[in-house]
Amino acid sequence: MKSLFLKMFLCFCAANAILLWAIVLGYEIANPDQLPFSWPRVGKGAVISSARTAIETYERGGSAQLAQFLGTLEHDTGLKAELFDSSRHSVGQHAAEPVPPGDAPAFPNGQLVIRLRGRSATVRLSGQGGRSYVFVAIVPRREPSGFWSRTFLLLLILTGAVLCYMLARYITAPVVHLRAAASRFSHGDLSARITRASVLRRKDEIRGLAVDFTRMAERIETLLKAQQRLIADVSHELRSPITRLSLAVGLVRRNKEAGMGAPLARMEREVERLNTLIGQLLTLSRLESADQSPPMEILDLGALVREISADADFEAASSNRGVQLVECAACSVLGTRDLIRSAVENVVRNALKYTSPNTEVLVRLRRVNQGNAEIIVQDHGPGVPSQALAHIFEPFYRVEDARDRGSGGAGLGLAITHQIVRLHGGSVYAMNREAGGLELTVTLPVADAARRT
Repeated sequence: MKSLFLKMFLCFCAANAILLWAIVLGYEIANPDQLPFSWPRVGKGAVISSARTAIETYERGGSAQLAQFLGTLEHDTGLKAELFDSSRHSVGQHAAEPVPPGDAPAFPNGQLVIRLRGRSATVRLSGQGGRSYVFVAIVPRREPSGFWSRTFLLLLILTGAVLCYMLARYITAPVVHLRAAASRFSHGDLSARITRASVLRRKDEIRGLAVDFTRMAERIETLLKAQQRLIADVSHELRSPITRLSLAVGLVRRNKEAGMGAPLARMEREVERLNTLIGQLLTLSRLESADQSPPMEILDLGALVREISADADFEAASSNRGVQLVECAACSVLGTRDLIRSAVENVVRNALKYTSPNTEVLVRLRRVNQGNAEIIVQDHGPGVPSQALAHIFEPFYRVEDARDRGSGGAGLGLAITHQIVRLHGGSVYAMNREAGGLELTVTLPVADAARRT
């Protein structure tokens, strides 16, 4: 059966049939007053035979023998009966339920007629002398079905529940596996695939989905690795000409002619920019292609943040800007010192680049709970459009109105920060402040929590 829809449809039909059977059986058990389905066929003959015997007994022995017969009948069969004459008066001495006038319908004279209503049966027939009689019988209540019927009903319900559970498990188990693989892939594990044999052996739509997911993952992994190789190869290829260009500028400066000072200084700045860009590209390429975490040690994050803030404040003094460390909690993290320093420094320098003159960048380090430390960096710049907040950590992404070429940088600093923080099991996100400016938050697991995970 290759259609998942058909499997679900048939299983639900089977479950509904079992449920309907259980309902009917439960109704039968809970309503013993209802007559069995075979009563109209079997009961008519028994009641008519009892009616004839009662008439014969009455005509032969009178009311006393009739009462004795009716008592024996009740004792043997549980059938409560009474015989009435044509005027609807009891002719026996047996204590039976009277016949309400409306319950004895008009019967054609001289004919044997039986009417069934609920648990009662009414028969009209004639005796030997042509005298008409009405025989009324009350069928006894059905006894409850007992322990075995209740057990059977319980087993029936449990069987339906087990079938429904098996159906739900059969449908959801591969979906859970697919979701887990998709989650791993979305968190950067490009090797995530659907490998469970129970999924790949199926012959329905879920197997097709698993195969398509695997093909998609392989294609995306191939494209991303090709992109990473391209960035790394281009960066390496650019290193040599940039180095030669830097040496050539140095030789020209030694033998410079009058008026060449400004152009040479500009060339040196551009060469330095290219060197910085290539270094960032190589760093980003190494971080993205890292198959395992680099060697880590326990670091004093508070001391590192204080050092970075002091250095950045000293460098920003020449541009009428500053860095203020507002809060610095004592905490340690498990990581690589150079990488974490680079991540935090990129965030602080990015804030200094866009904060307004004569303002300060505010830095806070605090523990938000027992497992995480937060580094919050706030600037007083123009902020970032809300639709761009989710993209500023992508390589080479630039916000046109605030991050143009004139501000320097190539849009790699925050991308490097994002990769470093992810490599250390943390996260980084950005939001606009209500008072203006951008707020970047770096979250890292503290050393104790990092060792536990």
